[in-house]
Amino acid sequence: MSTPAGWYDDGSGQKRWWDGSGWTTHVATPAAPAPAASAPVPFAPPFTPPLASPVTPTPPAPSAPAYPTYPSAPAYPMSPSAPTYPSAPQFAASPATPGAPTPYDAYAVPAASPAPFPAVGLAGLIAAALGAIVACIPQIALIGWVLLGAGLVLSIVSLFLHARKWAGIAGLAVAVIGALIAAVIAFVLEVSPAGSSTPDDIPGGEVVYASDLEVGDCLPEGLDGEEFFEVTVVPCDDPHLDEIYYEFTLPDGDFPGEDALADAAIRECEPEFEDFADIAYEESELDYWWLTPTETSWAGGDRTMQCLIYSYEGTVTGTLEGAAR
Repeated sequence: MSTPAGWYDDGSGQKRWWDGSGWTTHVATPAAPAPAASAPVPFAPPFTPPLASPVTPTPPAPSAPAYPTYPSAPAYPMSPSAPTYPSAPQFAASPATPGAPTPYDAYAVPAASPAPFPAVGLAGLIAAALGAIVACIPQIALIGWVLLGAGLVLSIVSLFLHARKWAGIAGLAVAVIGALIAAVIAFVLEVSPAGSSTPDDIPGGEVVYASDLEVGDCLPEGLDGEEFFEVTVVPCDDPHLDEIYYEFTLPDGDFPGEDALADAAIRECEPEFEDFADIAYEESELDYWWLTPTETSWAGGDRTMQCLIYSYEGTVTGTLEGAAR
């Protein structure tokens, strides 16, 4: 007969679990020692398991064995950062050598070079300005139109060159405006070159430039002191008012002014009056006056003055040369 399972003294003074067939490794926690007995403890023989099944207390359920602790999973490694490359080595700048060219910097933007001087455009501007002035003078208008054309072409060409554009633009504007003004003046003079009459109104009349007048020309109409570029002339055998009897040239220099021109006319025309009319001026019933350059024609090179003889009676027929009256 076997001893039933339970807690028994294993002979070492502690309680051990008997599973019915043998001792296990489970031992009971020893209880607090009991107070010493007053009577001596009798000698106990070696332990002999009881034969009968004593009423044994129900052992506490063995505690469940603890689960083994597993090592924690390693942390997931972070992705490696981009490799860091070493910076390019810095070289010390070598000292500049006088006169040596500056080394090229691949990262520096070269400064834009300034546009060159507009020589062609400036030439076109000057030609257009001179042409605009000269084209308004009937005697030399053709030269003015040539200068206007040259100024226009040079100004247009300069706009396509690598140079500053202001001169070409200004020359283009001056050429166009000057051509318009010269065309208007030419049209007005063509319609009425000297007063209200035209050569068609005067038999035998011919329109000439003021610079083409010469001794022996007769004028059918008075000019009343007005400025003119063209005038009608007729043969002196036809009815006329004035006759050119003498001309002279003034010295070069600045424009002398109206008073100086009048003084020169009196000084030159009066002595010649007697030679032409065959009578002293103070005794004659005839008179004289003169044609002078204008300030504009003076700038164009006109230096000629003409002396004209006329009668207070009005229109005359035939020349007054040798009239002696």
